[in-house]
Amino acid sequence: MQQLIDNQKVLLDAFQRKAYISRDLYQDIDSNHRLTALVGSRGVGKTTYLLHKALTLQNKNIPVLYISADNIYFLDHKLLDLIDNVYKETDIRHVLIDEIHKYENWNQELKNIYDIYLEMNIVFTGSSMIDIIKSKYDLSRRVIMRKIHGLSFREYLQFKLGAKTNVIKLEDIITAHVKLASKLAIHNILKHFNDYLTNGYYPFFIEFNEVADFQQAVENSFQKTIYEDIASSKKLKTPTLLILEKLFKYVVSSSAGELNANKLASHLQKDFTNISEYLSILHEAGLIRFLHRNKSGKSVLRNPEKMLPNNTNMMMAINLVKHTDDMRGKLRETFLLSQLQNAGHHAYLPTKGDFIVDHYTFEVGGKSKTAEQINHIDHAFLLADGIEVGFGNKIPLYLFGFLY
Repeated sequence: MQQLIDNQKVLLDAFQRKAYISRDLYQDIDSNHRLTALVGSRGVGKTTYLLHKALTLQNKNIPVLYISADNIYFLDHKLLDLIDNVYKETDIRHVLIDEIHKYENWNQELKNIYDIYLEMNIVFTGSSMIDIIKSKYDLSRRVIMRKIHGLSFREYLQFKLGAKTNVIKLEDIITAHVKLASKLAIHNILKHFNDYLTNGYYPFFIEFNEVADFQQAVENSFQKTIYEDIASSKKLKTPTLLILEKLFKYVVSSSAGELNANKLASHLQKDFTNISEYLSILHEAGLIRFLHRNKSGKSVLRNPEKMLPNNTNMMMAINLVKHTDDMRGKLRETFLLSQLQNAGHHAYLPTKGDFIVDHYTFEVGGKSKTAEQINHIDHAFLLADGIEVGFGNKIPLYLFGFLY
């Protein structure tokens, strides 16, 4: 146990000297609950939150222990035994566990810890909310789950330029976009928007001076997601993982338009059931996003009509992506879906237009795009890339980066 405490000291000393992004959402995470799970894809800041939390508690003279579940300590020791020792031999009542999914049988031991050590406050990070919800040890009724996403365009501007702006509600963007865009007064905002699409979603962008180095880090991140996280949690062998990688890259690099499991199965000459299952795995892991028709029924939920990459940085990092008008269209759609879903909105695929959210229909395009396709639809709006200020039902696309 002492070795883990020593490791924490080394980590926190280094963390204090390092540039990192402290986000507003960190204040919103209620870690006063006895068991809190932070879930999200690789690279979005889960570890940073835990280290930030450890440092904050330490500065308040509150004993805390940060541990990583893949530490070699756990080759010979059980998590349950560690918590027992911490509880009985120290004043530590806050334990922060990183990458819990790397630890065998983690869900059963967390349940036991929750049921036995009533004064212990545990915050842990994992890669999949599904693993917690489906846990046979019924963690779902014991744990509070918090989802961490990558940076919004608003957050990116805050950390890149020091431009402090408030979150804007969807309704306000719709009704007051001209006033809001005029009021922002951020010089070269379209240039910053393009930079964000390339290298602004992941908080670790501040660690790199060169875009190419950042993109290599993004590629490493999704490779680790497939070959470490998915391999470990789903118990999959290399041949299946290779198919998953191929499938993921196809979704990311294919041209804009509807892309569903049937089309993928046909193109890749694979069984539909397998492809559908693989897509669900990629979705659970936070590598791709689903867009369904606005209908009910299990088959509709299981088989999305359209799939997009999780974020635009991922698209730009994959060499297969070509900088064509078609790919720019997909980049815009990926941006919009990521910002909407991360802000908690439910987006669907409409009959006409690109997205429907609540009773609003959105068509996405460049600055010269017309609203011809949605002219006769009520509450329909054209979200235009390449404009700073809109008019009427034509709204600057970048404004949707202020939703969270």
